[in-house]
Amino acid sequence: MLLLYPLICNIMDLTLWRKGVDLLFEKAEIYSRQRSKEGQYKYDDYTAGCCKSRRLHFFTGLRLRDGVGLVALLAAGFLLGRAFLLGELLPFGVALVAAGFVYHRESALAALIGAALGLCTVVSGWELAARMVALVAVGVAALAVPLHSALLRIWLGGAVLAVLVVTGTGYVAVTGPNTYDYVRVLFEAIFGALLAVAYGAAFGGLRRYATGQQVNGEQVFCFIVLLLSIVAAAGQVRWGMLTPGGILAAFIVLVAGYIGGAGLGAAAGAVIGVVPGLVFTVSPAALGAFAFAGFLGGLCRGMKRIGVVSGFLLGGTLLTVYLGSGRDIAGLMVETALAGLVFLILPKTVFTAIQKNMPVAGPWLATAQLAEGEQNSIKGRLKRWQTVFEEVSRTYDQVSGALDPQGKDTGWQSSIKEIKNMVCNDCVLIKVCWEREFQRTLKHVESCFAVAQGNGRVTVEDLDKSLSQRCARPRELIMGINCCYQLWRMQQFLGQRLWESRELVSVQLRGMRGVIENLARELEAGSDTWWRRAEYFKQSLKQSGIPVASLVLYPSVRGYEVEVAMPACTGKRKCIYDVAPLLSQLTGENLVTSHTDCVIWEDKDFCTFRLYPDLNYQLGLGLARCPGKGNDISGDSCTVMHLSDGRLSILISDGMGSGVTARSESETTLSLLQKLLKVGYSRDLAIRMVNSVMMRHCPDEDNFATVDMCVADLYGGKLEMVKIGAPPSFLVRQNHVQVIQASSLPVGIVDDINIFSQHSEMDNGNMLVMVTDGVTDAYPGNAENEEWITSVLREIVDLPPQEVAELILRLAISGAGEGRQVADDMTVLVARLKNSCIDN
Repeated sequence: MLLLYPLICNIMDLTLWRKGVDLLFEKAEIYSRQRSKEGQYKYDDYTAGCCKSRRLHFFTGLRLRDGVGLVALLAAGFLLGRAFLLGELLPFGVALVAAGFVYHRESALAALIGAALGLCTVVSGWELAARMVALVAVGVAALAVPLHSALLRIWLGGAVLAVLVVTGTGYVAVTGPNTYDYVRVLFEAIFGALLAVAYGAAFGGLRRYATGQQVNGEQVFCFIVLLLSIVAAAGQVRWGMLTPGGILAAFIVLVAGYIGGAGLGAAAGAVIGVVPGLVFTVSPAALGAFAFAGFLGGLCRGMKRIGVVSGFLLGGTLLTVYLGSGRDIAGLMVETALAGLVFLILPKTVFTAIQKNMPVAGPWLATAQLAEGEQNSIKGRLKRWQTVFEEVSRTYDQVSGALDPQGKDTGWQSSIKEIKNMVCNDCVLIKVCWEREFQRTLKHVESCFAVAQGNGRVTVEDLDKSLSQRCARPRELIMGINCCYQLWRMQQFLGQRLWESRELVSVQLRGMRGVIENLARELEAGSDTWWRRAEYFKQSLKQSGIPVASLVLYPSVRGYEVEVAMPACTGKRKCIYDVAPLLSQLTGENLVTSHTDCVIWEDKDFCTFRLYPDLNYQLGLGLARCPGKGNDISGDSCTVMHLSDGRLSILISDGMGSGVTARSESETTLSLLQKLLKVGYSRDLAIRMVNSVMMRHCPDEDNFATVDMCVADLYGGKLEMVKIGAPPSFLVRQNHVQVIQASSLPVGIVDDINIFSQHSEMDNGNMLVMVTDGVTDAYPGNAENEEWITSVLREIVDLPPQEVAELILRLAISGAGEGRQVADDMTVLVARLKNSCIDN
């Protein structure tokens, strides 16, 4: 990014000069005979590093742009000077120095110093001295290259090749020659010569770019080579959980996605992911992670730069969690945030100039609006992506089945063979034990393995008497059995982990089907036709005095659903009494809310709700809660989530303990679960992903939360309960109370989490009561903690939901006794199903 700053300054200087403006500190000297015969001032192209009229003053008259350029060259030289190619070669630093002394002589000393400093961090001794000599020699040879020769590139590459071959072979000859070292020197010289030519072309392209000239494709390619070299080299430097290479790579992919959309973003991400592997070890998943993140970033280009950054962050975070790319989520988010900050503050003219001067970006540029035919084409492609994910998922299922550790042979034949070769191979009694008494010896050794499997190890006392009397090396035999048993355990463990990883990838690929289906819906909702209709409805609501912040139409089988975001009305139910009737009048549809009560239970500024056409049922909701142990903040969190096709989800989470820490855990759980469900992941997969994130959020601390989720289908009157470590819930039908309970651990404790779900039919007037464990444990003397709630619900079945919640909470608080504090956070949430045609 420092390399781009001098270019921007050059463009600004050139623009000001053409307008007749020159800054005082840019040219403090007055030159005589500046006019030409035509009476016009001559202009010295000071951006060309090899111009005779350009002079660099290191102590006085130094321009700000030149200072930043020196720092950029110094930093680039330091990174490239210490970067290895293929683990052994160091061609980058000398290539940069050579190109700098040919194309940018006044500033090339900074590149030489930076490369020397970089070498000092990776090599030492006589090798460091030899490479320092090579650096200086390359710089001197580059100064002798004729600048105006038609064979400039050949002279440059030949000079670098000759210097590296001479210095390298001389060092090898003195320190102990061998064929491999000579071949290594030759390859390093060849790569150095090629990179020097490429870097020189890149510097030439930068000069043309700075002076407003068109950059050709060859120079663009060479600049990309230089940029990728710096990215790969910066990947070896780490500051805590951050790497400069990661920040620069994220910035490049963001720019590519913003300029060229999803295609160029994915291409740039793929190149960024694979090229650094030539310099340092990189996970194979990095290629897919960067490509997918660049694809999502470019796909969100319609939402301007914020959309590009959000899409890139979303894609990178998801694949980091799922595919295990080796980078933690916090580091990825910080690196992306820093790159996004630079990306957001850059002026728009920079991107416009890149689009204009980069001919290779032209084919990737897309129009702002897609035609209807293009929309259908994209939908078809998305469906083909769904098929691809299904095929890959089936392939992983077949591979996972073949690797199932449960189906593998658990015998000890291979281990026994290894023990025979390791302990008994040179024993004089080998023919007695392993030929004449083979079956008896095999049986005794297998019994020793059985003992080791039960006790963890085997001792000499565990040997059979006949074997211990006959064996000449009993202690070596016992040691071999223990070693082979430990290796067998390790193989079993690694096989199990490999099988679990492939099984997880298969499940996640199947989950991508839902994401792509949701993406197709979002794409259709964002089409020009639907957008214009939504904008008309939004303006109509504003003209009626309803301050709508956003309005989105989602196509459905029954017409379309409307999602509205507006300032919270603090319980006045404007969504029910104002928005729904007006939109029903405008659309001609019977649009109703999924709820009959306010669902904003927190201090929020905005309210988001969804209107559905011709709902058969609605939910009346009531909430009551109080914090425990004298805390002002409850550790329980609850929320309502509006899903597609007339489904309403109610979620409660209870964090471990109480107070701020517990509240943070429960809110994090619900927030992440909501986001994953909204983008289209299935319920089970979303919960497993939340469990994985919570386990790795703070691995050194116990941090978990329960999940109690209810999904109500308001068209069919069906209810699905999902419980993970949550206490029982109560389904009330007239005077009958059904207890819904499950025994499972909360999220964030174990990898293999058990997800309990139960489907139930509901009718008008049926009521669901969801509580946290602080309520069920309010009367600890009872054998069954939920008995007192069941008996109370039979008596208050006809009360409104809010009154039911408040009454159960008061009874739970009274269970703590007079003057005693509530032991744990308490939350009671009541939902009653109602016919939508009945007056609320």
